[in-house]
Amino acid sequence: MSSAALQHVVMLSWVTTLAALFVAVARVPLRSTLGARATYLLWLAVPASALALALPHSYQASGSAAAGAPDILGWAWARADALLAAIQAIHVSGQVGTIACAVWMTGAGAALGFMFLRQRSFARSLGTLVPSTDGTWRGRGVVEPMLLGALRPRVLVPLDFEQRYSAEEREFVLAHERAHMRRGDTLANALGAAWLCFFWFNPVMFWALRLLRFDQDLACDAAVLAAAGRSCRGRYAEALLKAQLAGEGVLPVPLACHWRSVHPLRRRIAALKRPVMGRLRHGIGILCVTTIVSSVSLGVHAAQPALNAPPAAPHDGSPANGAAAARAAGKVCPLALRRARESHQIRPRG
Repeated sequence: MSSAALQHVVMLSWVTTLAALFVAVARVPLRSTLGARATYLLWLAVPASALALALPHSYQASGSAAAGAPDILGWAWARADALLAAIQAIHVSGQVGTIACAVWMTGAGAALGFMFLRQRSFARSLGTLVPSTDGTWRGRGVVEPMLLGALRPRVLVPLDFEQRYSAEEREFVLAHERAHMRRGDTLANALGAAWLCFFWFNPVMFWALRLLRFDQDLACDAAVLAAAGRSCRGRYAEALLKAQLAGEGVLPVPLACHWRSVHPLRRRIAALKRPVMGRLRHGIGILCVTTIVSSVSLGVHAAQPALNAPPAAPHDGSPANGAAAARAAGKVCPLALRRARESHQIRPRG
């Protein structure tokens, strides 16, 4: 890996970290307004910011992206533009760059190997899975309901599923896992695990993935209650408690959606007390979240010229060099440049 590629990894980590922090802060107040199902989609801002950073962009002068924006927004983007330019100015070369590349690749390989071994060990602990007539799969090692598999997800339940849960609770459990399946949450978890392997050095990403999985459960809880009705909250909470107690001591794996929550159960039960969003309000929430995600990605794309800016020419203090640098940067109007030429007798080019 070249030093330029290593700088891009650092820049990508920086931009997506800012996006993840934004989502982590905004998700709580937006959840009470837009609902858990729409707020979960707010996490799309992280991959959208990475995609916006990768899109080609012609170079413009620093700060020009926010020229037409309001004063406060322009000031904020000017500060962000300066920070991005400062990070890009870090030059990694020679022996330091080689060591940094070796450390990054070693960490990424170790993280990938650890997740692979953990997933394989968990899959083997489930034993032989047998399909059931209700579309689920059962095995002796399955202690709690879950959705397993990224590309071909399957709903797994314990062998004593009928004895452990009542008929209504079984419907809740299956509805919850099928909501995970419709959303493609196991694939999202797999991509998140790969993202952690790539950015193993960034602790914010580990924290953000934990919040993501919690929001997955809240979104599925909201989907089940929207279909079942508000009167089922108490019985749904009882099913949550049973699954939580059954899965105690089992660590979550990257390519599975567990019925129990990765956060304290009291937070998930407390979320059940919020009003159930109807279709109209849910649609408005999705529209608002789409606008927010688009704004974040467009903002990252607008700040991108700082990443591709050509290096500034050395300034030796002479008027000629000063005028040439100002002309190249596009920060001096033609009239001011003409006056500078006349005062210092600079011969115009061409």
